[in-house]
Amino acid sequence: MIDDILNNLLTSVRGASAVIFLDGEGEFISQAGATDQDIRFLGAWKEIHFDQIKEITDRLGLGSVKAVLFSHDQGNELLMPVTTDYCILLFLSAYADIKSAQNELAKAVELLKKDIE
Repeated sequence: MIDDILNNLLTSVRGASAVIFLDGEGEFISQAGATDQDIRFLGAWKEIHFDQIKEITDRLGLGSVKAVLFSHDQGNELLMPVTTDYCILLFLSAYADIKSAQNELAKAVELLKKDIE
């Protein structure tokens, strides 16, 4: 079911190239889409950044982190927590509609929550 959720996410977001589902340690669980880059390594690295961002926002009393957008010349990466132990990272082109991607990613997160419970 996880693979189906990831594949459906990719087809629903124009400009999405890959998606990876990670545990809280940055370990790969499942992925879909382009594999021309080592998204497992990138996923683990972004999950580490995500943990640091959550720690900083907690320390400053800024509330919980709903999503993090990493922007690069080559494109964007949108990371969203699924639970405290899992997150999902969506790789997007530089021209992808971030708002639409965030909405579709939120739908996928809800489906993943149901699947892992």
